[in-house]
Amino acid sequence: MVTALRSLATGQPYRAGDRSYSQLDAAKAADRAKAAAPVRAMTSALARQANAFVSSGGRDARSGACVLMMLETWAKAGALRDVTTHDAQFIRAVALSGWAMDFAQVRDIRLRGGAGDPRPIIVAWLTAQARDTCHHFENLRNATGRNNQRAWAGLAAMATAMATGDRELRRCGLTATHVALDEVTDQGFLPLEIARKERARHYHLYAVAPLVVTAEIVAANGGDLYGYKRGALRRLVHFTVHSIDYPGLVDRLSGAAQEPIHRSPGRLKGQYFAWLEFYVRRFGLATPGTEAVLSLRPLVNPEIGGDMTMLSRSNNGAH
Repeated sequence: MVTALRSLATGQPYRAGDRSYSQLDAAKAADRAKAAAPVRAMTSALARQANAFVSSGGRDARSGACVLMMLETWAKAGALRDVTTHDAQFIRAVALSGWAMDFAQVRDIRLRGGAGDPRPIIVAWLTAQARDTCHHFENLRNATGRNNQRAWAGLAAMATAMATGDRELRRCGLTATHVALDEVTDQGFLPLEIARKERARHYHLYAVAPLVVTAEIVAANGGDLYGYKRGALRRLVHFTVHSIDYPGLVDRLSGAAQEPIHRSPGRLKGQYFAWLEFYVRRFGLATPGTEAVLSLRPLVNPEIGGDMTMLSRSNNGAH
């Protein structure tokens, strides 16, 4: 069990004066990682247990109950009610995206025994977290109100709405996603992420993940974000996936050679591409480069629900 974290106040991990927010300060990054460690541990633990429940076809009741127990413990402790910096707000938005997706995976479990149902307190806690996230990001007037961070805030709201049925959060999620997609150019890139210099490709991958998962949630409820602004999301996916093997255009646009996105020579980090499972399920291999990514299966990212290879093949993924 991960000990609940009541407050979080992290700072940006970049070097002072770096206006591109691409040059990491090792000491700042280490401090940030240490402060956020319980949040990340919770995210990984929840995804692991939720995925075990789904992959068992609902037979692994123990794993499903474990997800509810962990969420209930953090809810009762008032975890992350005191989030005092923008960076901490962002960390919570990313975590909340995963937590809501995990809760949705086990939400309909049949509980046994005489203990009370933990779901009402979990729903109330997740809803409060998501509403605070919405309030924070909707009041931003700088670039972080339109870049990858706004996309993650949108998924946090939409995933929570999916898990709880909250209509206001659905509105917030749609608004945030529209704001993020409004930035996509005709060529399919995001100017605010291109400005991240040598990390431009990395941040395109980081931005597209919540956008695709949000689009899948919306599609499961009869909506269409893939067609928004003449297919902005599909252009973004094409540009981003193409940049894996051909980063030259990103290099030219950003004015910097892109940092590697490989775990080891010749092997990509699968976590960057877990979202692609749902995209390929819908559109096939229409975007060049997808076959190479899919060879890394299973593609797992706890921040968007865990094992997306397994979830994309189940009836309990982003629905």
